[in-house]
This record gives sequence, C-alpha cells and structure tokens, in this order.
Amino acid sequence: MSWKVEQRNGIYLPDIDWNLDARKPVSRAFISHAHFDHFGKHASILCSRGTAQLLQARMPGERDWQVYDFDEPFEIEPRTFAKLYPAGHIPGSAMLWLERNGETFLYTGDFKLSQNLAAESCIVPQANTLVIETTYGIPRYTFPPASEVIQDIIGFCKDTLENGDTPILFGYSLGKAQEILKALSGTDLKIMAHPQVFKMTQACEKIGFDFPAYSEFEFPIHQDCVIISPPLGERSNWLSKIPNRKTAMISGWAIDPSTQYRNQADRSFPLSDHADFLDLLDFVDKVSPEIVYTTHGFAKEFAETLKERGIAAWALGSQNQMALGIPVAARPKPKISPPQTQRTKTAGADAILHFANTCETLSKTENHKKQVDIITQYLSSLPVTEIATACLFLAGQIFPKASRRQIRVDAKLNKQAILFAANSTETDYKNRKLEHADPQIALASFLSEIQAGGQTLANFRSLFSLLEKGPNPVYQHSILSEEYRKIAPIEGQYLTRLISGDLKTKVTEAIIEEALALRFDCPLESVRQANFRCSDLERVANATLDNIIEYIPIQLFYPLPLIASNRGQIDLEYLSTLETPLWTEDLYDGFRCQIHKLEERVELYDAQGNSITHKFPEVAEAATLIPQNFIADGTLVAWEKESPLPYAKLAERLERPGAELLLSDEVDTLLWLHDLLWNNGDSLVDKPLSERKSRLYSFSVNLKLRISPVTHLDSVDQIHGQLRDSQKRGNQGLILKKETSTYNPLSDFGSDWITFK
Repeated sequence: MSWKVEQRNGIYLPDIDWNLDARKPVSRAFISHAHFDHFGKHASILCSRGTAQLLQARMPGERDWQVYDFDEPFEIEPRTFAKLYPAGHIPGSAMLWLERNGETFLYTGDFKLSQNLAAESCIVPQANTLVIETTYGIPRYTFPPASEVIQDIIGFCKDTLENGDTPILFGYSLGKAQEILKALSGTDLKIMAHPQVFKMTQACEKIGFDFPAYSEFEFPIHQDCVIISPPLGERSNWLSKIPNRKTAMISGWAIDPSTQYRNQADRSFPLSDHADFLDLLDFVDKVSPEIVYTTHGFAKEFAETLKERGIAAWALGSQNQMALGIPVAARPKPKISPPQTQRTKTAGADAILHFANTCETLSKTENHKKQVDIITQYLSSLPVTEIATACLFLAGQIFPKASRRQIRVDAKLNKQAILFAANSTETDYKNRKLEHADPQIALASFLSEIQAGGQTLANFRSLFSLLEKGPNPVYQHSILSEEYRKIAPIEGQYLTRLISGDLKTKVTEAIIEEALALRFDCPLESVRQANFRCSDLERVANATLDNIIEYIPIQLFYPLPLIASNRGQIDLEYLSTLETPLWTEDLYDGFRCQIHKLEERVELYDAQGNSITHKFPEVAEAATLIPQNFIADGTLVAWEKESPLPYAKLAERLERPGAELLLSDEVDTLLWLHDLLWNNGDSLVDKPLSERKSRLYSFSVNLKLRISPVTHLDSVDQIHGQLRDSQKRGNQGLILKKETSTYNPLSDFGSDWITFK
C-alpha cells in the first residue's frame, strides 16, 4: 500500500483513520509535543510519556491516554505497527513511525536534528513515506553554530548587567525557555523565571530534565539577575515593573534583521528549536524516503528543492506535478552550495504592483471564501518580512487601529500633488474625468507608465510616517508630489486609495484573519481573539508568523468590542434546561460603556468605541480613587437620590457639547460595573464570568462607580418575580447570564447574556 496523506485538521491518515497534531477535537489523535498549536481536547490521545505529563499540566481533564516510551513497539491499529522516536524539538517531543503491509511512514511534527540542550536527541528512522515539518525550508535560514549563538547570548547578559541594567531573554514558556536556561549552565549568572516559565520548567524537571539553579521572578530582588520570560510587548504590565531593562528575542527568525523590531526587543539571537535548511536536507537523506510531503513554513519552496535533487516531493495543500500524477524523473543529488542571501520569494522591487494586482482581483470577487483564498495565496507569495504590512494595507489601514495614528491629507491636497507631479492642471483633470468614472483612476492616469514597478510596501510605509510627521500641508504636498513622480499609474492609484482609506475591495479584518490562519496553519479562533485583544493587524500577523499569538496582551486605551445580549422571552420550558442557580442582574435604563484605568489615566468609551471621557469627567475622576488598574464593562445611568432616572435625562447631557457642561447643573450619574476584562496586567476575557466577577468584587468602589449585584435564582419560576422587582426599581428589566461563560463578543454561537424586559 502507498500511504495516503491529507492536510485536514492537522495531518490525517485516511487508511487508518487517525489524526496527527489536530487542533480541533477528534475521537483520537497523535500529539507530537505539548505546544498549544499542536494539540486539542481529544477524547483519546497517543503521545510519548513526557508529552503526556506536560499536556496534563496544560490541559486538565479526563481522557483516554495511550502513552508509550521511545522505541517501544505497539499496534496503533490491527496489523499497523508503530514506534515513537525522539524529535529533539522540546522535552517529550516525538515523531510517529508506522509500518503496514511492508510500507513504512514517518511523521516528524516539529523537530530539530542537531542537538537541543533541553530535549531528547533526535533519532532518525528510515521510511518509505515522510511527512516533514519545514518551518525554515529555504537556504536563507541556515543558522550559525549554536555554541556561537549561546556565547553571544551570555555576552549580552553580562554586558547588560555590567551596565546596571536587567537582561530579559524572550522564549516560549515551554521548550525555548528551558533551552535558554540550559544554555546559561556553567556561568555565574543568577537566573529568575517568569511565573509561566517557572511552572513549565518545574513540569520538565518532573519528567527527568535537569537545569541550573533558578528561581521564580520576584520584584524588586530581581536586580543583578537574568530573567527568562515568554515574549511580551513593551506595554505589558508585568514587564513595565522592571526598570532599566534590556530585552532579547531568542528565535530562529532572528536571521531576519527586522525580528527584534517586530518583537519590540533590543536584540535578537538566532537560536531555534526547529531544524534549519541544511538540517532539513540532511534529515531527508537519513530517512531515504520514496515520497516526501512538506508542511508548515516554506513547504512549497522546500518541496521544489527536493524535486531538484531527484526526490518525489510536494507541499501539502499545494497543487503540483506529483499531485497530478506526473512522474518526477530521478536526478543525481547536486552538491549543496553555501546558503545565498538572495530572496527566494516575490521580489520586493515589484511589491506594490503585486499588491495592486491582488486588490484588483479582490475588487472583482464578491465570494467570501474566494477572497480568503486570494489573500492566502498572496501572503504565501511574500517574503515573511512583508506579510505584516501587507495585512495592514489590505485592510485599508496605513497604521494599526490601536495606534490611533493618522495622516491629515485630504482629497484636495492629494489631487494637487498628483497634478503638480505630472505637470498638469485642474482643466486637464476635468477633461480626464470624462474618460474615467472613478476619480482616483482619472488622477493616476496622469502618472508616467515609464515608471512601472520599483516601489515596496516598506517604501509606502515610510512615506506614511513622513506624512504623519509633516508640520504643514505645504510639506506634505512636497513629499507626495515627489513620490508620485517616481511611481506608475497603478501604484499611484493604490497610494491614493490607501491615503483615502478605501481600497474598494470590500475586504474586512475578518477575511484577513482567516487568510492568516490558513497561511500559517493555526486556529482561526486564536487569530481572531488576538486581534480582538489588540486591534493591531500588523502585530497579529507578526505574532502568527512567530507562533507567539497566544501571548498578545489586551491593548489598554483602545476599546474592545462589547459583548452583546440576546433579547429573550420567558420560555420556562427552555429556561428549565439551564443549570441552576440562574445568575441574574438588573438591566439598567442607561447606555453601555467601557472604562479603562491605568494609574491616574482613565478613559470612558461608548459602545461604538468613541471616547466620552470629556462628557463625564466626574466618573473618570472617581475611577482614579480605585487602586486597581482595570478594564471593565458597565452601564452608565442617570441617578438621583439613590434611584435611577429615565434614559432621556442622560441623553440631554450626551447631546450637549463638552465645553458647555456645567457639572453643578447637570444630572447626576452612576456607572454600574458588570464585568472585568483586564486587571493589573492579567487578561480575564478567557476566564469564566464567576471568576471575573469575583475579581471585580475585590475593588474598593465608591458612590460614582459600583458593582452590579448578582442574584442567584434556584428555579425558573422565580424569574417573573425578579423581573417585576427590577422594573419597580426603575430599571428596564433583567439580564440572565451563564456564570461559566467567557467574554467573547466574536462567538459564532451568540451571546450567553439574555435580556428580559
């Protein structure tokens, strides 16, 4: 038999009906290692003994475990024999080897051929069919010797400490953090670990790994210590507690000079727990397969490299000659030359033309799925350094939304810059508009066709930064007209459209989120939640690329979407199916808002995300009296003598300009806090409502900010009476909530909040 392989929820083997590294729950799956992007809550899990212990630390719950030691033979299915081999990626990581009817198969999962300090040494069996992970599948990603990189990391730590600063080394909490810790063995450096790193290192010790002395991070005695932490943004509350810090990102992507900037780090070092390009070639030679399937990263490029070496190979999910059944002639394997520096993806020199052509295709496509496919293919064609900016531009954004940055270039100034660059007049423009219905196309047609190509996404991004900082319209006109002289009509057309914020493609952020998930083979929900937390597509794209999307924190002072409630009827038959006690709160006659508080700064936002702090300064001032830093969901009501007033009283104040407010003459207000989304650096949106509310109850509130009380009902029969009581208190009605629910406005299944009026 020839092994059939499908890319479906990870890797799927239809011949034996097994999933490998599936993310969505299935009845049974092999899990290669305990990184979040390789496992789901499956009913039955096959894995190595070490991975099982680490998974149980990360994924509590009852399930059927099929656990084996390395090189221990077993039957995965009748007459299908199996073994696990160490993958060398992280502690416990395993490759799956199968044999059925004399045909052998090997699935690597993530692996590292050269020695990893914090993983079992990789052992390579031979197999007829190989499915290989190819994160770094192009020559560019050939890493320097690990010993040299480690010496550079140690030197960075010592130099930083000698300067009186604190070195912080960023690496994933499981695997990379432990490798960093082992790399510091034999030095006199004192080491502290972020709580997440501390927890996972202890778990690794329980499965037999030894590490140099370390302790859990403690402020302020961290001075004179090296700190190992998961990747965190500069605005992280935990990170902000550490003054005079110098950060370094430890990642294979550090081969790219932009890595440290993308990760907001001072330095970056190319130490990876994945195989580099030359290791991938060496691994394939050792396995000696007849057929190779490549997956993840530069899968298509590496498959092409193998074909050039006479090996039948193709990238899963990509169409090619082998997929069509066309044989690949065997050729002698060429000698591998030293890695070259030239790019192997779409050349940056025609990047804007490529972007513009993609937008033209998108503008002619109404189908959601087709738009996702077009963007996925486009992102796959780009160098990794351009993907984040491309995502931003495809959304019609020139800066991330959360940055609140903008350029003040109106349509008139932009038109004048184009006409000036083309030495044309307003009369010329009026005549040209008779030929082109779209004014942007009419304007761009004045630009020279001779200038085709030459602009990169980075060029445009730099231009936007210059325009943002431009002191006056004269300066902006000068900058723009000079740019328009250098670009082709199609480039000018899309520069104009980016400036106006209208690409005419109908591409939403949701479509880009789907394309990112497909491009990097990661869960869509993870991408959506990351963008929900930070409202920064550029940051989400970079984190998806670097596989650190779970670490993106909530963005303070940029409002999160508010969770909606479903309008309900008191259907006792339906309500009787809900778990008791039922959790109810009053539905206040006011308007929903969100409050962000960090030290002395407080901002209030309405449900549309507009700042209303200037309308209610007394609420903001009262919030500064609460010692905790937080983001909360609430309802603002008009309030007098401990009783609510009708919403109309509040509407009068909302409609009045802020400059005309005289607080002594205004209706009084009260902000009822329903829910806590972030508290002192901790994101709570994934926590159950009961835990979020419990944290909220610890606040020292005051007369202007109060916590909406919860009533627990033992029976659905009590809802009618509770509704009447709430309305007698001057409220609209009642909200029924599920105390185990997370705060997820993006849920495809609707809200767990039901309102009764």
